[in-house]
Amino acid sequence: MQRDRMKGAQTVHTGYQFGREVRELPEKQAVIRQVLVVTDGCSNVGEDPAVCAARARRRNITVNVIGVVDQGEMGLQGRAEAYSIADAGGGMCRIVEPAVLAQTVQMVTQQTMQLTLQQVVNRELLQVMGKTVEDLPPGERVRILQVVDKLQDEVGLELVVAIDTSASMREKMAAVRAAIHDLALSLQVRQGPALVAVLAFPGEGEAAVRLVQPFQVGVNVTALEQVFVARGGTPTGPAILEALALFEQSDVGRSDEGRWIQRAEESFGG
Repeated sequence: MQRDRMKGAQTVHTGYQFGREVRELPEKQAVIRQVLVVTDGCSNVGEDPAVCAARARRRNITVNVIGVVDQGEMGLQGRAEAYSIADAGGGMCRIVEPAVLAQTVQMVTQQTMQLTLQQVVNRELLQVMGKTVEDLPPGERVRILQVVDKLQDEVGLELVVAIDTSASMREKMAAVRAAIHDLALSLQVRQGPALVAVLAFPGEGEAAVRLVQPFQVGVNVTALEQVFVARGGTPTGPAILEALALFEQSDVGRSDEGRWIQRAEESFGG
């Protein structure tokens, strides 16, 4: 009986400690930041996109890639590059046909958020308890994962969608526009703040990248409809660097950082 009481007290104390540690997370981790690259082939202009994605990862920005294919055609080189970008950026890569693009965009965004939160939670658990989620007893593990699920809906999200508008994307642009619009609508039902910026590459004239919309709630449908397929190369690397520049300019979401962190602490009884 005494042992059970001590165990219960230890669990509550651990929960309080963990909640306090989450509350004290660095500001840069209070908002999850992602770049989503939508493309159908290899980059051939500018910096190596995998190197650019690695730079993003060092700044706690995840880079995901969705390869859009017609009848499974993308080419070995294009597939290899897509996976290398996602691997360097700590994100996911999916190669899909236009018909399932919308659901894939939403799935990748949500799963990456969950993985990011799990990594943060594991890091804090290691500091507090010397364990990861996988090392915990089943009951405590379930409790931690429930908190992760709550945070996934409440944490702030900043997302830059970078759209390949090279000539080969011409027949796929309608599906791309619809997928981005649906993603923005799905993010609006979250409790936490979600802001979306959109880039197109290549840009107009000699520009490698064009800003379609800066960070805002939802998607500017009119601006998105004006994203036309361009001629020229595929500057995927410069598009990722432009996304990083947008994050550097952004101070959004900071006033909301305490809300989801406080909910985490409350969930542990802290």
